[in-house]
Formats: sequence, C-alpha cells, structure tokens
Amino acid sequence: MFERTLQDLIRGLRAHKASSKAQEDAFIAEAMVEIREELRGKDMALKAEGVLKICYLMMLYPIPAPPEFAFHVVEVMSSPRYHLKQIGYLAAPMAFSGDTEEVVLTVNGIKKDLMSPHVPLPPLPLTALPHLLSLSPSLSTALHPDLLHLLTHSSPRIRKRAVLCLLPCWEAFPEGLREGFPRLRERLQDSDQGVVGATVGVVMELARRQGGKNYLPLAPELFGILTGSTNNWMLIKVVKLFAILTPLEPRLVRKLLPPITSLISSTSAISLLYECVRTCIVGGMLDPDRAEGEALARVCVEKLGGYLRDEGGDQNLRYIALLAMVKIIPTHPSMVAEYQDEIMESLDDPDVSIRMRALELVTSMVDRDNLQTIADQLLSHLAPPESNTSTLPSAVASLTAIANQLSPTASKDPATTSTSVSLSPAYRLLLTQKLLSIVSYDTYVNVTDFEWVISVLIDVAYVSHVDVGQEIKRLVLDVVGRVKSVRQYAVGVLEKVLADEEFRDRGRDGTGEDGLIEAAIWVCGEYSSYLSSPLSAISSILSPTLHLSSSCLISLSLHAAAKIFGHYAASTSSSWSSDKHEECKALVTSIKSGLEPFLSTGDIEVQERAFEFTQLLNFVQADLTNHVPPSKTISSSSPISDIPEIEGGFADSDLPKDGNPPYPKSLFLFEPLFTSHELNAVAYKAQEAVRIPEELDLDLEIVPQGGFGDLSDEDEESEEEKPAIDLGEGGGEGMEELRRVLREQEKKGKRREGETKEERAKRRAARKAKHKDDPYYLYDKNEDAQEDDIDEIPIVKLDDSELAPLDPTSISTKSKSKNRNKEKQKKEKAPPPEFDRTGELPEGSTSTNIEQNSKEVNDDADKAVDGLAGIDLTSHTSTSNRGSSSRFEEYKEADEDESRKNDDLPATPTAEIEVVKVKRKKKGDKKKK
Repeated sequence: MFERTLQDLIRGLRAHKASSKAQEDAFIAEAMVEIREELRGKDMALKAEGVLKICYLMMLYPIPAPPEFAFHVVEVMSSPRYHLKQIGYLAAPMAFSGDTEEVVLTVNGIKKDLMSPHVPLPPLPLTALPHLLSLSPSLSTALHPDLLHLLTHSSPRIRKRAVLCLLPCWEAFPEGLREGFPRLRERLQDSDQGVVGATVGVVMELARRQGGKNYLPLAPELFGILTGSTNNWMLIKVVKLFAILTPLEPRLVRKLLPPITSLISSTSAISLLYECVRTCIVGGMLDPDRAEGEALARVCVEKLGGYLRDEGGDQNLRYIALLAMVKIIPTHPSMVAEYQDEIMESLDDPDVSIRMRALELVTSMVDRDNLQTIADQLLSHLAPPESNTSTLPSAVASLTAIANQLSPTASKDPATTSTSVSLSPAYRLLLTQKLLSIVSYDTYVNVTDFEWVISVLIDVAYVSHVDVGQEIKRLVLDVVGRVKSVRQYAVGVLEKVLADEEFRDRGRDGTGEDGLIEAAIWVCGEYSSYLSSPLSAISSILSPTLHLSSSCLISLSLHAAAKIFGHYAASTSSSWSSDKHEECKALVTSIKSGLEPFLSTGDIEVQERAFEFTQLLNFVQADLTNHVPPSKTISSSSPISDIPEIEGGFADSDLPKDGNPPYPKSLFLFEPLFTSHELNAVAYKAQEAVRIPEELDLDLEIVPQGGFGDLSDEDEESEEEKPAIDLGEGGGEGMEELRRVLREQEKKGKRREGETKEERAKRRAARKAKHKDDPYYLYDKNEDAQEDDIDEIPIVKLDDSELAPLDPTSISTKSKSKNRNKEKQKKEKAPPPEFDRTGELPEGSTSTNIEQNSKEVNDDADKAVDGLAGIDLTSHTSTSNRGSSSRFEEYKEADEDESRKNDDLPATPTAEIEVVKVKRKKKGDKKKK
C-alpha cells in the first residue's frame, strides 16, 4: 500500500482548496482512514508519520482525535530514535488533556530522558512539560526534583528551559516553591544572560500572582541586574518587579532613584521609559514632598513631551508617551498642562488608539481655568464637516471604511482616515460621554458660568448624533434646579428648541434628541413665568405631530401645557379686557382640540391626564361663556393678591357692588395646582436626615390590635346601655317607616337582661335551625359538643411573680432614648454653600452627610488563599522539608530558635556528640570564634 507522507497530504489539501466542500471532506476522510491504519501498524516510523499528519489536520480542521491516539503518542515518545521521540513530544500537548489517563505512563520515560547524559535529549521533554505539568499534580510532584537538578546542568540551553518549566510545575505543586526558591535565586547570578532573563521572567510572574512579599529578599540580585544589564527586555522585567516591591519596602526608593533617573534620561526605548515612569509613580518617587520628586517629574515629562512634538515620529512612541502622561498627571498636572496643544492635536490623529489615550488625558487635566477651552475643542470634534452635515454613516459603513484603510492594498490618506474615525458612532459616543463627564465632574466643581453649560448641552444634543439624550436631560434638569439665576436663560433658549420642528422630527428616530425635548418641555412648564410667549410655547408643545412621539413625552407635554395655561390665565387677570376675554376663549378651544386625539389613546397615563385637563378646561370654558367682559381694560399691580384664599383673597380689591371680580374666577383654577411648593434639588440621603420627633414611638401600634377589636358572640355584648339615637321627626310616611326599622334593629342589638340559661339555649337553637339550610352560612358541626358556658369557666389565679411586668410606658421610654442616642451620633449640618451642590434637605434634619449604618466588610482578605498564592516564603516553617530531594539544606537561624523551645523535653547525655553548623567559610571569617 502506498503511504502518503506529510508533504503529500499538504499538497492534496492545497489541490482541493479550489474544489467543492464535499470533495475536500471526502479527501480528508480518506486521509483519516489511512492515518488510522498507520497508527494500528507495527512500524514505528509509519506510526510517527501518522501522528504527525493527524496533528497537522487537528490544527487546521475541527477533527476529533482517533481512539487511543494518546496511547500511540506514548509509544512514539518511548522510541529510542531521536527524530521519532521528537515527534512524540511534539504531539503530546495535543494528545493529552486533563482527563487523559495515559499521562501516568509517561513519567518514567520523561524522567529517563531528563536525566540522559546526551545533551540533545533533555530539551525534548522540556519542550512539552509546560503543558503536561499543568494537567497532573502527580506528574509535577514526581518531576520536580529532576527539574531542580537540571538547574545546575552544564548546558545553558537546558538550564533556561528548566527554569521556564518551574512556573507550571509550582502552579500544580505549590509546596515545591519552598524547596526550589533557593535554587531559583541562584539562577539570577547565572553566567548566561538567557538563563538570567528566563529567571527574571519567572520571578516576575510569581510576584504578580502572589504579591511581592515573598520576593523582597531578591532585591540585591535584581538591583545588580538593573545596574549591570544592557538588555532592554530584561530591564523592563526588572523595573516591573521593582514596581511590585517598592510599595512593600519604601527604603528601596532611595536606592532606585539613581539608576531609574539614569535610564529615563539615557534610554531610547520608549517601552522601558514608560515602565520607569510607572515605577516612579507606584513607588512614590514623584511625590511632591520628596526633594528630588519635582526634578524627576520634570525629566519624565520633558522626555515624553519630546515624543509628542515629533510630528514625523513613530506612532507607537506617541501612544506610549500619552499613556505615561496619564500616570503622571494626578501628581503633576501643571507640568502636563504645558503640552496641552500637542495633546489636543492628538485628537485628530488617524490612529483611534492614540485618540483614546489623548481623550483620557484631556479629561484628566481639566480645571476651572481651561474647562471651557477644552470643552469647546471637544465640541468642535463632534461637529461634522460642512459637506457631511446632512447624514452620518452607519456603524457598518464606518467599519467598512476603516477596514478599507487598514487594507494593505488601499492608499493610506491620513485626512480620510481621520475623518472616517471622527464620523464613527462608537468614537462619537465616547467623546460625547467624556465631554458631559468633565462638565458635570464633582457636581460642577470646575464650572464658573452655568449659562455656558446650558448652551453646551444644547449644542451636544444637536451635533452629537448619538443616544445620550437621557444624560443631557438629567444634566439640564439638575442645573436648572440647583442654579436659580440660570432659569430665565434656560427657559429662553429651550423655548426656541421646542419651536424647532426639524429637531423634534430627528428625536423620533431614536438618536437621543428626545432627551433634550423632554427637558425643554419640563423646564418651560415648571418655570413658565419666564416664557416670552406662552401662547407660542403651548402651540409648540401641543404640536400636530405630538401623537407620533413616545407616551412619556406625550404625558409630559400635557402636564407642561396645563402649567403654562395656568400661569397665563392668572397673569391675564391683571389686565383683563374684552380682547383678553376673547383670546382666552380661543385658547381654551384650541387646547381642547389638541387634547382630543389623546382621549382615546391606549396609554392609560396619557388618557388620564388628557381627561383631567379636558374636564378642567370645560369648567373654565363655561365660566368664560357666562362671564360678561368689562367695557374697559382693568389693570392690577399684583394679580397674585387677587387669588381667592391667598393673601386675603378679594378683601383688598376694589370689587363691584355684587362682590364679584371683573374677571372670571376660574382663571385661577390651574395655577395653585402646580405652584404650592417649589421644586428644588434633593440632597443625597435626605430621607435619612429626617429628624424623628421625640413624641413619636415607632414601636407602638398605630392602630391597636391591627384594627380588629375584641371579637365576641353577638349575644355577649356590653351590658352598658348605648345612648339612644336621635332620629328626628317629620318627613312623611317614608321617613316614619325608616325610623321604625332602625329602632327595631337597635332593640335586637341590645343586651337581653334577665335571660336564663334555658332561654339562651333555646334562642341559640332557634338561630341554628334558621341557618341550617342556608348555603352561605358557615358553622362548626361539633359546636354543640364543644360549647361551654363562659360563666362556668373556673377562675384560676396564675403565679406570675417570675414574669417581668410589661409596662407600655417603659417601651416608649426605651424607644425615645434610643432615638435620642441616634440623634447625638449625627453630625452638625454644614453651612449652606453659595451654589446648591448638596440639594434640599427635609425640615428638621441636622446633617447633610449621614454616615452609613452598616459598612461593607471585605471578606476577601479574611478568606484562606489556596494554591500558589497561599505559599508564604517569609514564614520559617516548611512542610516540604520532609520530602526534600535537594542535596543540601540551607542553615537558618530559626532552627536554633526551635531547639530552644524544646528545652523542657527529657534530655539525653550529649557529651559524646558535638553539633557543628556547617557553612562555607569566607576569608574574613578566620578570626571569628
């Protein structure tokens, strides 16, 4: 039979690429049949070729491994031939998984290959071990001594691979870290730089997963590598390690300052520069309190700023420079602000990742002085070019344009790429969110002009073309509610927004404009006194296309129209005339016609508001129809004083002889419904700030016994005579009959005095016989057997001397004292600021910052940590010494302390035994005794 080699298989797959899917599947199925025959054969070379081919197919196609494939790989791994053994170890990571039982068959073969005297042989198992060790803890335990032995191998190639295998080995066998840590520390001083680099990488990963506490003793060796190595990649790892160790040992800062400063000023590798800057920030080297912190920060910023100013420089350098400046700006914002122009120019960069970093940096450098400048520049990026103001591309079109720019065959035009990124919906959404966040940061702490804030929010709604309407609505209402001086300006500009029918049409497409429209409707309705034209505002709110909007916006519009009409009707009374009379009648008719489509709508809230508003308007319309307008204009300086029951009502008015005002009273029907209380911003946790009255006892029942009195039988009523009800006299025959029936019912309900037991039993039997056949009457069938006379129940005195008396007054006193103690724990209310940043608190509150009654407890710190992260090398006790396979044990002073603790044990004569502490002597130790 012809055996197809791996090269033949590859040629066949390439030849069938142009054919149909069915032909390609048929070719693969035929190849799999041949591979299975080769794996079942006796020839080890053919079996290795089959293993190689199945591995190639598994990498390209979702083909499951044949049965017993792992066993065939074990056979190839055990082959004495080097090239076949190499194929076996190459296929082992693909053949073995977590539930593969054949892994245990490889232990002896791997140990034999690891300890082989032939130098080319140990690298073969070391290539596959990182995957195999993570599958089986037993395999890691068995091979751990051999890996430690290979750390001292004469070949640097083998030492390097053995070091890299220790990390997955210790993940599966954490206790091996205690035994292998001294050997790993020795490799930091290896003569081969490749071994040192691998060791530094393993230590960095261990420190990142465990924390740096276990690796503080390695600081001398790491410092030597930092000052002596010229390999940038190794230096990056060492600097990252010191970034982990420095917060745990502040004394390292003084030692690291000279080499870190030298690297920052001399290195040309931007990645190394970034790691140095990050280490300086994490370690507190740039702290302004340190004498050298300001100078070091200046060196870092100038170095990074040079990469930003290099217009023709590498894009990667610009990205890393922006990323490093983000780390520096929290401690030295003034230094970074010197490069504001360069940072803002990065927002026009064709690379979207650079734009993201520049945007993050811009939002971090905002203060009271540059807020308006930065916000205006970000707003200019949202405004589309003049040629594209009509429509913006969809998400699919934006991705297609970006893909075309990234294509190797496409022409890379920076201007075109920059424009396509600016029009991307995802980028515009992020830019808009950042712009809104810097304006509202910390309750507008950087804002000096709130009229500018209102205008910016309106501009964002017009030019962003992304769905941020709810956020804009929240900010507009928040600013108008907190800052009273801006309300007139806000009403003026939002009134124009309501009149923009094109903008309202855009809002129905779900692009976010509805948020500003809802805010404009609410503000114009709530503060209608600032409207320049209430009639135009009502016409804009109740537009003919309102029925096309959402139910929330319709209900809000109806409510706002009622507010505006109420203020307008009340204000016209100050200058009432026949013209005003006709104008009001026409306005009421117009509003009713606008409400008519919503009287039969499906939304219950819209329908309810429309009906209520219509019924009130009917009352006003009837009053206007019956009212006779005056012949001349009647003016009043204070129309609000003429509202009935407000400030004296009509007492001080010059009323006609009949006592009625010259205008309809129904003009003041609407306004008191909406102006009884002013709506202000509510403070955070205002509900918790409500003072509990001292006379209020929250432990007592509001309704005694839950509203249910003592239930007793209808014939066991109170013996006290109820006072007779005065039913009156007269009213005709019907009233006399009603009085007779009421008196009979009263007699039936009275206590039957002088009734004997026989009479009572007879009455009860008659009542039961009456209700016996009534299907709606429920009674107990065993009532006759269980019925007892209450008067025959014996009275027994209970011994309650051991029971504490329950005094209701004591409960009330305890609850009151508890409430007083809670009030004492609250802080005093802070003086009100000039700008209402905290919001409104309830009356009687004594604090604006209520402490939380329950604090969150961090349970993660108390939980026991398992695995590699739970190994503490700083502890002196070691559980792995009993199974240690190392050839020497390091002497520790703790061993001497342990021997001192056992002084109370029975001692044996030690005259003939001498304990000697074996250490390698140094030249300077000869004189020591």
